[in-house]
Amino acid sequence: MPAYGFTVLELIITLAISAILIGLAVPSLRSFMGTSEISATSNDFVYSLQTARSEAIKRAGPVGLCPSAAPMADEPVCADTSYANGWIVFFDADGNGQRSADEELVQQSGGRSANFTFTPDTAFEQRVYFGESGTSINPAGVPLSGNIGISLTDSSEQRVVRVAANGRIATLDVDSTVTP
Repeated sequence: MPAYGFTVLELIITLAISAILIGLAVPSLRSFMGTSEISATSNDFVYSLQTARSEAIKRAGPVGLCPSAAPMADEPVCADTSYANGWIVFFDADGNGQRSADEELVQQSGGRSANFTFTPDTAFEQRVYFGESGTSINPAGVPLSGNIGISLTDSSEQRVVRVAANGRIATLDVDSTVTP
């Protein structure tokens, strides 16, 4: 009767080949996970900006997106300097650039992992604000444009979100960024 199974030598060779293949796959998997994570975060941020702009046009009034220390709270406010902690989109009925308790909340987006860094230009540190025609402005009505960098600290992945003065929003490769 013939014997079925593997010899110890066959098993050791199979395990060695498997270990080599896993060793080659892990760095690629980390890179893929980093790319996926930063894409999801930058897409979420761009979606919120586009929502703010379209709401400003629809409501014919100012709508802001600002960082918030507690964006998922019942009554979140603009009270942070880092978009990594989350952000809110709100209809600014009084036009002061800050969310008051009686102003309608349009969207809330929770914080990101500690590995994310948002680096906004000075014009967008406190808020991104859209006027009734969808243009990017400050609360005084002065047109603004600038960039918000998004990077993942444990990888080389970076994105730049550009908001033009006319309100157009784009995601750019880091190599193609230029001063607005």
